[in-house]
Amino acid sequence: MENRIKSKISVTFYLKKMSHDDAVKKRAVYTTIAFSGTSAKMSTGMVCEDPKIQWRKGMFEGRKFTDENLELLSIRNKIEAFDTRFCKSANHIKDLYHGITLDDIPMTILEVFNESLEKKHTKVKSATIKCFKGSISIFKLWMKETQRPDFGVVQSHPNKITKRLIQQFYNWDLERVKESTANNHIFNLHHLYELFHNINVGDIDGLVPNPFKRIVELEDKQERVKKALERDLDWKWIEKIENLKYKLPEGVVINEIELWDKEWLLGKDRETKRVVKEEKFRLLTLILAYTGLSFVDLGKADVLNIHRTITGPVLSGRRVKTKKIYTIPVTPKLDSLIKELGSLPWKPFVNDKNIKDYKRCQRSYVWFSRYLTIDLSEQIGFDEDITLTAHRFRHSFAMRMLNHYRFSLTNVARMLGDREDTVEENYANQDDDTIMKIFHEEMARFNKRQQEEDDDLESEVAV
Repeated sequence: MENRIKSKISVTFYLKKMSHDDAVKKRAVYTTIAFSGTSAKMSTGMVCEDPKIQWRKGMFEGRKFTDENLELLSIRNKIEAFDTRFCKSANHIKDLYHGITLDDIPMTILEVFNESLEKKHTKVKSATIKCFKGSISIFKLWMKETQRPDFGVVQSHPNKITKRLIQQFYNWDLERVKESTANNHIFNLHHLYELFHNINVGDIDGLVPNPFKRIVELEDKQERVKKALERDLDWKWIEKIENLKYKLPEGVVINEIELWDKEWLLGKDRETKRVVKEEKFRLLTLILAYTGLSFVDLGKADVLNIHRTITGPVLSGRRVKTKKIYTIPVTPKLDSLIKELGSLPWKPFVNDKNIKDYKRCQRSYVWFSRYLTIDLSEQIGFDEDITLTAHRFRHSFAMRMLNHYRFSLTNVARMLGDREDTVEENYANQDDDTIMKIFHEEMARFNKRQQEEDDDLESEVAV
């Protein structure tokens, strides 16, 4: 049986004289904490310059004091969020607010996020922490723009967090960013709250269930497969890219040029630099189509280093995203493209299997994307109702390996550096024609083996 909360916490704000001089107008802002027949006074550290104009009914008056009022509300909500079953008096609550006790449990949503983030710091890579922090910042922005308080996470809190509020946040976010981005914000905050909830659900009665749960409905598996199929590029576009040739200036050899070299950048005219850059990008686009590499892995200095094995040359390494090993056989065609390209068209931005320079990564991606969506699309007459992206070539590689060459999911997953289920759901799916071809081939093999076994049996009988 749940313990009953014996009393609510009351928080009010008032002004206190800062000087014995009556001519001094400004007043310090204090709060009174009342609980179970006790009270305690506490300074907020804020000052009201002109009480007659700027203060009314225990709050600042006027739009320009929005931040000050939000801070007061934050103080009130933090104090009112304490679980009163663990509070002895108003002074004890004041001590809890100032963090004197070491076993204080977070009782507001922002405190929950911060505590969970601290736990995550030692377990995940810095890029993931950055994503979590970004989602928290968006949530704080919504709270500020809509003048929301710091919501409590226990049922007794006067401003407890609810699923309806999170739905309002999600709708607000959808008006600002893409659906996929808004979904990521929800998933990140869901994860942080779930971590807190799982740890404390047995110790805190009346803890609010995860309000971020099921705000975003996961796609049906068949819908995901359909989208995977739609991401595939017809191979005719790859052939058009192969046939596209830029007229290079006399004496220019692509694999001898580093686009970021200062001497090259300062010593050549704009048209020469444009043509060389486009040729570098064209070759890199074909390499993506023939390897399935993700863009971020192109930030590694050694990503196109060919390793010679007993059975043949390969590109191998660990994916930055999944940390799984990928192994890509190097065909004569791919070998020729890599040699023709030479150095990558940007300085490396990945070090030790992690992104070390996010700004360079972003600049390089934007640079390359503009080439694909504007220059290359026009030059090959790309007229499909989709956008050319670096990741689309990864999908096309997976689909070609499955449907044209009919490799198994296991082999394709190894080449992509991903799990089989991820490849099946997100990157590729064998189409109906491939399934029928595989069926007929397997049946032909079965019939052949059956015939051979029957022939062997007849020979034994004859002997």
